[in-house]
Amino acid sequence: MMNYSVYHLDLPEHPEVVVFVNGFIARDRPGFFWLWKSLLWIRTVTAQAEGCVQVKAGICGLNEVVMVSYWSSGSSLKGFFRGEAHRKMMQFISKNPQSLCLYNETYSPLKSGKYINEPQGIATMYRRFQ
Repeated sequence: MMNYSVYHLDLPEHPEVVVFVNGFIARDRPGFFWLWKSLLWIRTVTAQAEGCVQVKAGICGLNEVVMVSYWSSGSSLKGFFRGEAHRKMMQFISKNPQSLCLYNETYSPLKSGKYINEPQGIATMYRRFQ
């Protein structure tokens, strides 16, 4: 007997939503302190950005964090990159180019995932469930 709800999202044929995965790896002491000093602020300003629907942050280790953010469109994400908050984030790396390893990837979903007990991520953007 199943004691939880399972959601399968019915995505539109051409969804505009994009998933942005970005990671931070501290490579030295200044990078480590910047990462832990800035992490909550980065999550907050990203979540408050126009077009950002949800942000998930995961700690991979003492020196590494991965964030996944869900955006209503690619143009919303590009707008965030052009904004003041992103400029402030990049100031540290421009002054300390060897202190952090930064990486990012952007995905457009082809199909939905599986959601148990409540919708998360992309499922928060589309309310039609099967």
